[in-house]
Amino acid sequence: MQSNSRGLAAVMTLAGLALMGLVAGCGGDEGSNTPMGTGGSGGSGGMGGAGGGEPACGNGVVEGTEACDDGNTVVGDGCENDCSFSCNNASPATGDAKCDDGDPCNGAETCGDKHACEPGTNAPDGSDCGAGKVCNAGVCVDDTCGDGFASPSEECDDGNIENGDGCDSCKFSCVTGDPTRDCSGIDPCVGSVCDDATHTCGNPLGDGQVCAMDSVCVNGACTSIVCGDGVVDAGEECDDGNVVDGDGCQANCTLPPAASVCGNGVRETGEQCDDSNTKNLDGCDSACQFEQIQRATWLKMQFGTDAVFCTANRLGSAISSAAQGQLQTSLDDGVLNGSISIMFKTLGLNDLSGTSDPSIELGVLQGKPVIPMGAMYNGTADLDWWYTVDPLSVDANRNPLDKLTGFISAKTLTAGPGKLSIGVNFAGAPGALRMSNARLTMSVGAVSTPLASTGNTPGHLAAENLDPALQSYASNGQPNDNGAGKLCGNVSAASLDQIPVPADLIAGGSIACGQGYTAQNSLLDVIVGGCTVFGIVMVITPTQPDQADLSVPVAGAGGPYTLTVNGMTKAVSGCRDMNNQTVDVNTCLNAATYSSFFKFATGRVIAK
Repeated sequence: MQSNSRGLAAVMTLAGLALMGLVAGCGGDEGSNTPMGTGGSGGSGGMGGAGGGEPACGNGVVEGTEACDDGNTVVGDGCENDCSFSCNNASPATGDAKCDDGDPCNGAETCGDKHACEPGTNAPDGSDCGAGKVCNAGVCVDDTCGDGFASPSEECDDGNIENGDGCDSCKFSCVTGDPTRDCSGIDPCVGSVCDDATHTCGNPLGDGQVCAMDSVCVNGACTSIVCGDGVVDAGEECDDGNVVDGDGCQANCTLPPAASVCGNGVRETGEQCDDSNTKNLDGCDSACQFEQIQRATWLKMQFGTDAVFCTANRLGSAISSAAQGQLQTSLDDGVLNGSISIMFKTLGLNDLSGTSDPSIELGVLQGKPVIPMGAMYNGTADLDWWYTVDPLSVDANRNPLDKLTGFISAKTLTAGPGKLSIGVNFAGAPGALRMSNARLTMSVGAVSTPLASTGNTPGHLAAENLDPALQSYASNGQPNDNGAGKLCGNVSAASLDQIPVPADLIAGGSIACGQGYTAQNSLLDVIVGGCTVFGIVMVITPTQPDQADLSVPVAGAGGPYTLTVNGMTKAVSGCRDMNNQTVDVNTCLNAATYSSFFKFATGRVIAK
């Protein structure tokens, strides 16, 4: 009995220990690695004790009421910082409806497979988004004419507010069958029929066709019938397309008087002079008419702009105040000593008083004064002085190569636009500025009787047989800032490249540029590269061309052009077009231009 009792007691003892171990294992820390039955530090707490705690969001374990736990507390990644789904594509209440912000321009946002909101697809630019607005790059913006989006309230929108290009104020420029928008209101020489594809006026009348009463088309414009248009109209005896005398049809479109023979040395009916020849530029032209020629006696380069006539001046603005005085002094000296002799011949002038003339041509000449030994010459006061014409500025008939079409009205002469060259001298560096889109205006001065020569300059020789009663205007413009004539034009980079750099600016010069230019450099190199003197004074600001000559071949995609400089030689060696693409540098230099502005006054002279 005793041995059996001991055995039973042992069995009961082992069972009790096992039960205690099980209880201890259930009451311990669920995160503990302590083997079941050994208790562990959390065993004494039992269930709900210090070892249990609340679920911890962000520990990577989905616990308790957590819908998710991605191990972080980042917002918007599918599992929020409270361990709830950012959106739930299985539940309409928290799925796409929760993601979609209701903006029609950025599309409908949806809930993705990873419970994160995915962006929608932008509506096409120009889509209506309500309240008079349209979509633009996914954003609802105000709809304005000229933004490039044709909204329901607009017939068209070409991205600008220019008229005449097919879309005017976001309405078609012209519409076939719409009397309020046809082509009858424009110049018929430009267009007369609406093109339904482009909504622009086309099918213009050709040159010489009648476009209005006493008017015909000339160069694409309805123009009053005038002498020199190449069409013999009512009241004209002839019209050879110019207003030059001596070619069989006089400048007023009348035939030369039958009784007059120009060049016989006798002034006859219709002749203002007769010098026994039919040569131009000798005081009496090839048709025995007085030659009205003016020379610049006052020339000022401008460094700013004019609010009305010359609104751009890139070339002048490149010259800093530190250099303006020296540059202007060189121009003044050139005019004074005659090395700068810019002359204008008025062709087809019927009114020598300069009061009114509807059609003239202004020819531009270069030359130099005739200065006999012992004569006192002053280029600022040279009335009827003799000037030898540069043969490079005239054609075989000694007519100016550069001519601007113009007119005189109320004692004001206006000419251009066109091309011309003017000879200048920049601080000892002579050269010619070739201008495109050149325009000028100047007041016409009082008339006077031309001076008579005693055998030498100044004055007209007796052999010219000049009508003694003849008078002509003696000046243009006034030698002051307010009364001077104005000349605007775009100077080609190629012509600046032909002018040497002023000697004062090269190494060893009195105001040598720190950039290290040499005698091999050009004025263009200095304008593009700039000039700094003494390391601190900016004499010439590095400046790029701002205009383009549209009458010459275009380089690449066209201007504005950017000129680049060789770092070793400091010379312009490359060019980029408006799209920043490299283009042929020679083509570019001919096309690239700098806007410029000059003021001037002139006096009457005699060409020889």
